[in-house]
Amino acid sequence: MVIEGDKVRDWIHNRIKRMKQKNRILVASSLVAIVTVCFASVQTGHGADQTGVRASPAARTFESSRLSFYEVPLVCPAAPQIGCGSASKPLLLELERSDVVSQAWLNRAGTIMAIVWSELSKPWQRSKAVKAVLKERGMAAKELTGDAKEQAVKDFQSGSDWYRGTDVDRLSEEEAGVIANRWIGKFREKIVLTDETAKVLQEAFTGQLKRQLTGKISREEAREEMLKIARQQLEEKDVAVLLEAFGSGFRPKN
Repeated sequence: MVIEGDKVRDWIHNRIKRMKQKNRILVASSLVAIVTVCFASVQTGHGADQTGVRASPAARTFESSRLSFYEVPLVCPAAPQIGCGSASKPLLLELERSDVVSQAWLNRAGTIMAIVWSELSKPWQRSKAVKAVLKERGMAAKELTGDAKEQAVKDFQSGSDWYRGTDVDRLSEEEAGVIANRWIGKFREKIVLTDETAKVLQEAFTGQLKRQLTGKISREEAREEMLKIARQQLEEKDVAVLLEAFGSGFRPKN
C-alpha cells in the first residue's frame, strides 16, 4: 500500500503519539515498582543502616525453650540501683563465645541474667557451658523456673532495661557519675569548694572513672589523672587534706 502527502504525515504523527503513550506507561510502571520495593524495605528494616540500633522487642522474641534466666550477684556496690557493668561485661562476652549460647543479657538492676541458647544446643550442653563459666569466675547463680521464669520472659521481651555485651558500658558510665558526685560531696566536708570548682572536678572525675570502668585505662592511671586534675584546681594544702582523708585514689579510708 502506498501512502502519500498528508496521509504520510498523519500516519507518522499517530505512530509517534502511540509510542509516547507506551513509553509513559512503561515509565509509570517502573516508578510504581521502585516505590513499592522501597516502601517494603522500610517496613521490614531492609535497606536501612541498622548498625548500633538497639534491638526492638520483636527482635528479642524467642521460644521459651531457648531462654534461661539466672539470679546473679551483679549489683553495683557503688550504685546499688543498677548493675555493675565492669563485672558483668566479661561474663556476658565469655558466655557468647560458647557455641551453645546465642546471646547473653543483664537486666538493669544487675539481678537477672538472660541467656538465649543456640537453636541446635542440647540441655546438657547448656548446663555444662554455664557451670563452667560461673565456676571460672567463682560466681553462684540460681536458675529461675515456673512463675519466676514466666515473669522474666515478659520483662525480657518488653524491650527495655536489658543490656547485652558491651552495652553494659552504659551502666558503667552511669556508675562513674554516681561515684564522682559522692566524692565531691565528701570533699566538701573536708575543704571549701566553690560551686564552679566542684562542677569542674565532678565532670573531670566522671570522665576518668568512665574510662577506668569501661576498661580503657587502669585504676592506677585513673588515680594519677584525677590527682593531676585536683592539683590544677586546688591549692596544694587542700590537695594534701584530700590525700590524707581519702588516699591517692580518693577513696575514704576505713
